Amino acid sequence: MLKFDLYRKLPQDLIEPSKSGALISFTSLILMFLLFITEFQEYLTQQVQTEMYVDQNKDDTLLVNMDISFPFMPCDFISIDQQDVIGTHQQNVKGELLKNRILNEKVIDTYLSSDDTLNFERAQKAYEQKEGCELTGYIIISRVPGNFHISAHPYGGQVNIVLPFVELSTIDLSHSIRHLSFGNQNDIQKIREKFKQGLLNPLDGISRIKTKELKNVGVTHQYYISIVPTIYVDIDNKEYFVNQFTANTNEAQTTSMPAIYFRYDISPVTVQFTKYYESFNHFIVQLCAILGGVFTIAGIIDSIFYALQKTKVILDQ
Repeated sequence: MLKFDLYRKLPQDLIEPSKSGALISFTSLILMFLLFITEFQEYLTQQVQTEMYVDQNKDDTLLVNMDISFPFMPCDFISIDQQDVIGTHQQNVKGELLKNRILNEKVIDTYLSSDDTLNFERAQKAYEQKEGCELTGYIIISRVPGNFHISAHPYGGQVNIVLPFVELSTIDLSHSIRHLSFGNQNDIQKIREKFKQGLLNPLDGISRIKTKELKNVGVTHQYYISIVPTIYVDIDNKEYFVNQFTANTNEAQTTSMPAIYFRYDISPVTVQFTKYYESFNHFIVQLCAILGGVFTIAGIIDSIFYALQKTKVILDQ
């Protein structure tokens, strides 16, 4: 049985300690301890795994959450419409969108966008006293590529009646996007708290204000959005279905009625972020690799130093 011993021992009188060996051993112990602490912290830290696969979402609608302010555009003239590649064109899209009338930076009235009908007297007064508007809430759009746009298009002829001496192409659609996201707002809020991954609202904080030089010129704004369906799975294995997106923007002068277009397409690939803890078995394997690796390297370095010392002694003789 003795011949199978892989860990054979040397007699104590054949072991020779050295100062270099002591220094290397001490350094190795400190390094092992630091690496152990690092690996242990990694073991206790939640990890995130990223996967991609073909989108299998069967929903035919998509929630769009928004909070957009218009400092120079009365609520009466604002409508949100949708048009998709199928050919569907819907005015005043469905959802729960509030219109807040703003005067001197204060909310003076609030009503649902779906209850909106053009009140000629109120609209004219709002324009004359330079009211602004704030849109907050969500709309429901078709889950196919297309666009939703904010403009006064549905009220075109009526706007001419209310504002007979105003050139419609000069209507000022300056705006600030406080928030824009796609998906359930509650899920998005929870994801922000639990995850750091993803682009859920990259347009937040964007402002487009018309300059004085363009006062008598119509300006249309366009946002090009690429939506990526995304699933977040937390440490309790609860799934949250939302959408990441990236966006580019430009603006162009126009001789027709200005608008703000959000043109979007939807990726056929779903991204999934899954939180998990490193398994105990993986931790043990990593720990053994650290200890074994440091011990082996230290042994090699010690052998080199010992050989150099022996060579020096021989040369000195």
